[in-house]
Amino acid sequence: MKESSVKNWVSINPCQIKNQAETAALVLDLNTQMGKAVERIDTLEQLRMHRALASGSPHFKHVFLLLPLLIHYNIPEFPAYVENAPQGIAHFNLNAYQQRFFDTISDHHEELSEQPMFDGLYSMGSTGSITQTTLSDLDLWLCYSDSMSNAQYQLMETKLAKLKQWAKNLGVEVNFYLMNPLHFKTNHHNSHVTEEHSGSAQHFFLLDEFYRSAIRLAGKRLLWLHLPDELYKQAVNHPSLDLSQWIDFGDFSSLSTAEFFGASLWQLYKGIESPYKSAIKILLLESYAQTYPETSLISKIFKQKLLAKEKEEYHFDPYLAMLEQVTTYLESRNEYSRLDRLRQCFYLKANEGKTLYNWRESWIKGLIEQWHWQKEDVKILNNRSHWKMKQAMAQHKMLVEQLLQSYRNLINFARKFHIDPTIMTADTDILMRKLYSVFEALPGKVTLINPNIAPNLSEKAISFIEVNEGINTKAGWYIVNQTPTSGYDSEKRFVQYNKNLNKLVAWAYFNGVITAETTLHIVSNHVDLVKLRQFITDLRLFFPIAAPQISNEELLHPNEIRSLILAINLTNDPTEHGSNNRRSFHQSDLFNLGISEQNLVGSISIIYRNMWNEIRTHHFEGENAILNALKVISNKIYRDSAPPQSVNVFCYSQLFRSELREIIADLVHRSISVQTGTVYTKVFNTLKVDGKTWQFVFNDQNVQIKPIQEQAVENDQKNANVQGGGISSHYPKEINEFASEGFLQFFFEDSDNNCFNVYVLDERNNMESYSTCQGTKDEKIKEINRFYAENALMNLDEGIFNHPQFYQLLKFDDRVEIVPYQSKQHRDFMLNNTK
Repeated sequence: MKESSVKNWVSINPCQIKNQAETAALVLDLNTQMGKAVERIDTLEQLRMHRALASGSPHFKHVFLLLPLLIHYNIPEFPAYVENAPQGIAHFNLNAYQQRFFDTISDHHEELSEQPMFDGLYSMGSTGSITQTTLSDLDLWLCYSDSMSNAQYQLMETKLAKLKQWAKNLGVEVNFYLMNPLHFKTNHHNSHVTEEHSGSAQHFFLLDEFYRSAIRLAGKRLLWLHLPDELYKQAVNHPSLDLSQWIDFGDFSSLSTAEFFGASLWQLYKGIESPYKSAIKILLLESYAQTYPETSLISKIFKQKLLAKEKEEYHFDPYLAMLEQVTTYLESRNEYSRLDRLRQCFYLKANEGKTLYNWRESWIKGLIEQWHWQKEDVKILNNRSHWKMKQAMAQHKMLVEQLLQSYRNLINFARKFHIDPTIMTADTDILMRKLYSVFEALPGKVTLINPNIAPNLSEKAISFIEVNEGINTKAGWYIVNQTPTSGYDSEKRFVQYNKNLNKLVAWAYFNGVITAETTLHIVSNHVDLVKLRQFITDLRLFFPIAAPQISNEELLHPNEIRSLILAINLTNDPTEHGSNNRRSFHQSDLFNLGISEQNLVGSISIIYRNMWNEIRTHHFEGENAILNALKVISNKIYRDSAPPQSVNVFCYSQLFRSELREIIADLVHRSISVQTGTVYTKVFNTLKVDGKTWQFVFNDQNVQIKPIQEQAVENDQKNANVQGGGISSHYPKEINEFASEGFLQFFFEDSDNNCFNVYVLDERNNMESYSTCQGTKDEKIKEINRFYAENALMNLDEGIFNHPQFYQLLKFDDRVEIVPYQSKQHRDFMLNNTK
C-alpha cells in the first residue's frame, strides 16, 4: 500500500511565492506534522485492514483485495472489462495477493503509460469495525479528477456496475460512489436520492462518517486527516503550496443547522433496510444537534487523538466511538430506557450474519459486562434467527419508537433554529413518500414487520377467534399463535386484534406468519374453517407476498392500486339459509331478490397493494356493502391512470357463488374502466340495491354515489353533476395524474411578467388555485415548509411524513409535463430555455 518514499509531503509552487521566509517556515511545519501523521495513520489503516480481513468470509477477502487491482487495470483478461473505460489509481503498487492473481492471468504486466484517472480508492462505514459482519456491505469511494470527461464517466459507471455484479456473484454486496473532491467541496451533487445515494440529503455528516472510518486501499492520502485544523486552513489557503499529491474533501467550517433535517430523513430512509444501524446513526445526529453550535464531530475527536503529541491508547473504532458519544448524550438526559434500546440495537447490529470467532468477540463480551446484562437477556438477543411473532413485534415497535423519537427531537431542533433545509425539494419529496409508505399508520393499512428483524416468522399453528363486545374484549377478531385448546404460555403466546377478519388475515399472510404448512383453527359463528382456508389459499395463489421494487418515478406519482382482491360474503353470507331454486338471474336480482328485495351481498372485504407497496384493506357489511366497495375502488383509481396489474374477485357464498362473482367482477371492471379512460363517455351509472336506486357520479377528482328516485333518474343527472365537488374546471388537467390522497401538493405554473400561478391539491384532493403570484418560488416553498413544520409539531403523532410536495409545470409546444420542483428535468428545462 505504500507509495514511493517522498521526503517532502508538500511541494512549493515557485511562481506563487510572495514571502519566501514565511512559506519556508510553513512548509517545515507541514512536513514535520505530516511525517508524524503518516506513520500513525499507516499503523491505524494496517490494523483496520487486518480486522476487515479477519471479519470477512473467504469470498469477501478475495473481493476486498482484488478491487483496487481491477480498477487500476482495465484489461480484457480481468473481470468487468469495459473497452476504453478509465483506469489507473495514483501511487498504485501490487500487493502479494494481487501479484499472485495477476500471475494466473498473465506472465508479465506493463505499467500504465497514461496518467492515472483516479486519485484514490477508499472503503468506509463498518468495514474494519466492531460491527463488520458476514452480512455487511462494502462501501467504496472512488475519487476521480476533473480531467475525466462525461463519456469516460459513463464508461466507468458501466464498469463499476459490472464489478458490483462480479462481487455479488461471490456473495459480497459492494456499493461504489464516484466522488470528485472539488465537486464535493463546492456542494455539487451528481446524483439525486437513490437506494444507496443520499443525494443532497446530507453533506458534512457524510464527510464526518467518511473521515472517521476511511481505509485507504490505493491512491493519495487524505489531507484533512493528516493536519490539525489550523495548519490545514493555512495549507489550503496558501497559494504557494502544491497540494496535488493529496485528496481534499474539505473541512467542517461551513457546517450549519440546515443539514440536520435532510440527514435525519436519510437515516430514517436507511432504517427501512438497516433498522439497527440507522437507530444508532440518527441518535448520533440528535446528540450533535444537542451541542450545536459547539458540535464535537467524532471525526474531529478522532483526529485530535490521532495527532496528539503523546500517542494515546484508543480503539479508533468508528462504531464504538458512536456508541460512546450517544451513551454520554443519553446519560446526560437521564434517558436510560432509550439507552438500553440503543445498546440492544448496537449488539444486534454487531451480531448479524454468521458468527466468526475473532477480535470482535472479546470486545463484545466486554460491553456485555459493562452494561450488566443478564445471561437470559443475551440469550434472547442471540436467538434472533428463531424469533417469532412476539419477539419480532416487540422489536419492531421498539425500533419504530426509537427512530421516530429521534426524528421528533430533530424536528424540534429545526424549529428552535428556524432552519431552512439544504436538501433539495425533489429529494425531500422522494424520501417523504417512501417514509410515509413505511411508517405512517393509517386505518386499514397493514403494518409490515421489517424483514431484517427476524428471518422467519412462520407459526406451526394459528387460531382466529371471533368475539362479541364484552367487559374485557372488543367486538372483532383475534389471532393467537396456538391452537384453541393449548395451555397459556406467556413467553410465547402472542395475540393480535382487529375489528375485521380480512385485515388480520392480510397481516398474518404478508408478514409470513401463515404459510402453506401452518395449521389453521377458527372459532366463529359466521366463518367456518373451510371458508377461511379457501380465502387464504386464494390469497396465496393470486397475491404474491414479495413486492416489486419501487422506482423514484413511481414514488412521485399517486399511490395507484397495483393488485386488488375482493372477497364477497366472507364474514356475512345472506344466502346461508336460502334455497337455490332459480335457474337464471339478472344483475338486479342479486341485490334485490324476491318480493322482499333482499340483497344477497352481505359483506365485501378488500385487500390491495398500491404503487408504493403499501398493503391496504377495507371491509363493508350490510345492505350498502356493494355501493361502498365500488365507491372506494373508484376513488383509488385515479383519472387516466393505468389500470391495476391484477384484479381478482372471489365469492364465498353458500349459494349463487359464480353468479355473484361474475356480476360484481363486471361492476368492478366497469368502475375501473371509467376512471382509467377505457370508457370515455361519462355515463352516470345506476344500481338498484335493497329497493333503492343509486347513481354513480364520476368527477375529475372523485366519485360520488347518491340515492335517487327511480322515476327521476334522468332529471337528476344534471343536478348530480353540479353537486360533484365544486372544483374549478380552469386548471391544467395534467394535474389529475398526480392527485394523491394524504398529501398537500403544490403545482407551479409560470406565467407572463415573471409571475406564476399555484394550484394546490389538499390531502383529500380538493383543488384551490392562486393566480399571478409574485416573489420567488423558493421563498414561497420555504414559507410553506416553515408553516407546515410549526403546525406539524402541534401533533407529532399524526401525519408526520405527509410533507408538502412541490411540482413544476413545463410547457412545451405540443404538451405540458409535470416534474418535481428542482429535479434534474426541471433544471435542464430552465437551462435550455434561458440560453
